[in-house]
Amino acid sequence: MHTRQNTPVAGLQALLKESLDYAGLFPPAKLPLETAVENYAKYKSAADAWLLSRFVCPVSRLAELDAAIPLFARTSPPLVSALALPCATWKEFVGKIDESLQLIVDFERAHSPRVQVDSLEVALPADLTATAGRMEIGELIVGLAEAVELSGISPLTPFFEVAAKDWDVQVPATVRALAKHNAGWRGKQCRRAAFKLRTGGLTADAFPSVDEVTGVITTCLDSGVRFKCTAGLHHPVRQYDQSVGTRMHGFLNIFSAAVLLHARALERADLPALLEDEQVEHFRFDATGFSWNGIQATVEETSEARYDLFVSFGSCSFEEPLEDLRAFGLL
Repeated sequence: MHTRQNTPVAGLQALLKESLDYAGLFPPAKLPLETAVENYAKYKSAADAWLLSRFVCPVSRLAELDAAIPLFARTSPPLVSALALPCATWKEFVGKIDESLQLIVDFERAHSPRVQVDSLEVALPADLTATAGRMEIGELIVGLAEAVELSGISPLTPFFEVAAKDWDVQVPATVRALAKHNAGWRGKQCRRAAFKLRTGGLTADAFPSVDEVTGVITTCLDSGVRFKCTAGLHHPVRQYDQSVGTRMHGFLNIFSAAVLLHARALERADLPALLEDEQVEHFRFDATGFSWNGIQATVEETSEARYDLFVSFGSCSFEEPLEDLRAFGLL
């Protein structure tokens, strides 16, 4: 039986520390920017700040954060994960990236070191990921990394999202292109490129299947590419959501799967069972680490997986995940 705690035990903290990128600007919350950034400042100074990581904001709205910077005078400087300007075609990609980087440069010049854009989230154009191979995708990745290097902005991590629905082909092609780029990249401003997994949305068809999530985790693990998740991870464990008419993935399911695979404690054939598990009592945390159905990972193994494999998850709510963790007796 779980013991209720005011602060997380070491196993839970290792799994979830600084893992939630607050995306209050986005659906279903879709808060006004002023409200969202005030929330983020409040969360950074709260007792539960251990869970919080970045503030997610489109590059086109960075300038609107100017008035909010004084809110962080008594906290650590805010980290921002910026969403690059969208582009419908590969021909627009370079121009949109250059424009996005200039908006970041302008923002950081006005506010550094009081704020830092820590990552850039990029949706690869649909017409490219639907038709191109690894070489073409790799060229865009290299081009972006070189543009970041020349821009003069603070070091950041680029995350690339596949726009096409043909995941069986495009996820491996993109992740392997990221791996190839990382192996040869020696830049300083642009950190190793990572993958962005969209785990949900406002409709049932926006949620990837368990097999698709399995494919992303194993491909990233095999390729040595880190990943983050975005959208749909509102609850710790998988559950049916009536509002969208489908089962939503759980952040404990996905992150535990990544850790146990990375630690070589979990057989790959058991990965779908972990991702589908809706019983929170199967996930146990203590001072030495955590376990799922008796399969264990230490705090050290969990921390290594956080560094090597999974980064964070975006959520439009900071409070809802915490409320669920408390309701389950994990906090």
